[in-house]
Amino acid sequence: MPIVRIEESGPREPEQKRAIVETVYAALKEVFGVSDEELQARYQSFAAEDFRAPGDREHYLHVHITLFQGRTLPTKRRLYRVLSERLSRQLGVPTTAILVLLDEHPAENWGMRGGIAACDIDFGYSVQV
Repeated sequence: MPIVRIEESGPREPEQKRAIVETVYAALKEVFGVSDEELQARYQSFAAEDFRAPGDREHYLHVHITLFQGRTLPTKRRLYRVLSERLSRQLGVPTTAILVLLDEHPAENWGMRGGIAACDIDFGYSVQV
């Protein structure tokens, strides 16, 4: 059940924002094996005065993904690499301008689908990848 938050400084056209979200979704499906119905995203652009990138970089994209705990380090590394490379190509920015942050929580800490603990739901995919 990944929840994606994408943040950056500066304006983007709606179709560009959607394309970035779709790139992140495609990587999550490919690397983590999650289903379309479990993905959700928020995209937020900030005015230059409201956003400071590390090192005051001109280009910087922060991809924060909240998800169930359980993926292995090699799988996480693959996601970081896939996202950085694809977003870098798509946006024409260096891979170092992209930060991917995973915020993992045990499934028992998620109440969803009418108050059911996520650990009691069969999502049709495994987080043990």
